[in-house]
Amino acid sequence: MPSNWNALFIAWAVSLIIVIGGGLFFEFTYDPASHQAEPEQPRQEVAENTTPQQQPAPADAGTADNEDDGHTASGDEDTPAADMPLSQPTAEPEQQSHQQDPETGLSTPAQSAPASAPQIAISGTLRVEADPALLEQSNQGPLPKIADDGRKPFNVYAAPAPRNDTKHRIAIVVTDMGMMARNTRRAIAELPSEVTFAFSPYASNLMEWGEEARRTGHEVLLMVPMEPQNYPQNDPGPLSLLASYSTRENVNLLKSSLGRLTGYVGIINHMGSRFTAAADSLRPVLDELQRRGLMMVDSRASQYSRAVNMSRAIGLPSAYNNRYVDDNLAPDAINAELAELEQYAQTVGSAVGVAHNYPVTINAINRWAAGLEARGFILVPITAVADRQPAPR
Repeated sequence: MPSNWNALFIAWAVSLIIVIGGGLFFEFTYDPASHQAEPEQPRQEVAENTTPQQQPAPADAGTADNEDDGHTASGDEDTPAADMPLSQPTAEPEQQSHQQDPETGLSTPAQSAPASAPQIAISGTLRVEADPALLEQSNQGPLPKIADDGRKPFNVYAAPAPRNDTKHRIAIVVTDMGMMARNTRRAIAELPSEVTFAFSPYASNLMEWGEEARRTGHEVLLMVPMEPQNYPQNDPGPLSLLASYSTRENVNLLKSSLGRLTGYVGIINHMGSRFTAAADSLRPVLDELQRRGLMMVDSRASQYSRAVNMSRAIGLPSAYNNRYVDDNLAPDAINAELAELEQYAQTVGSAVGVAHNYPVTINAINRWAAGLEARGFILVPITAVADRQPAPR
């Protein structure tokens, strides 16, 4: 009997050794990855409208519209610039595109835009890149200046002279550029190159927008916020020049705006019905613009504005608004305002209209401009009417 127990014990021990040994062998030699089917790789799809993400606009970018406009843009027609990415301009395949450094304002090689990014036809003859000789580096950004050889931004960044010097001249300035990305891109792509674009200092990606506008032949202005009569109820934003500020404060605020963009021929006031009528506050600002070789365009927010007369007294090139084209967004009303511009230009030789980049306005300007020369007028950039209008009354 004991021998049977011994045999049974030995058999049990051998079985245990086999089981444990087999388990250990399996544990150290089995590779799960080699027995698992490889998952199917997902197909990579390229989004048709992929564009670089844009840096959000400042919190105060939605400043009030021109105090005399009487309306604001409908939110259904566009999206703020912070929500709409800005596609980089594309160059010809054999050329390398450039973009401006936001710190220095100088041209640097740009990365290629996605192949699917919207393209804008290059039709202009303006200088696109900022001229280093016309820039003063400062802690407020690259400021315009007169070059050592006497060249001025007003001349260097101006479009060529009109090809027909016998027709009555009409300039259209489209304001608030850069604030609504979709409207801005549409204006650049669709409006005639003779239309001048005025960019807001509160817009994002100003260097890129300005370069894209010049690449398509448009002269560029910079909007400078100024104090309206009903300030602070109607507030043009933190860069506003105020009649209550000292000369030093206003000049520093002016420089803060000037340093946000390069390649522009001059400035146009945003609001400013009180400031442009305050001669003591306005004079140092005009002196600074004249010292930097720029142009002053008076939006005529007030009939009491002194901007043009004071500009002419110091030799600062100037022009002023004769009609707000789209205070009323009805197409017939816009057409009527454009017709009024023609009558004014026919009477005095040159006229200026100020408009927004609303889709209805873009369509109206395009239709109007198509037959302009046949009616005896020529559409010109803003520099082509500098000092050609009679003194405002």
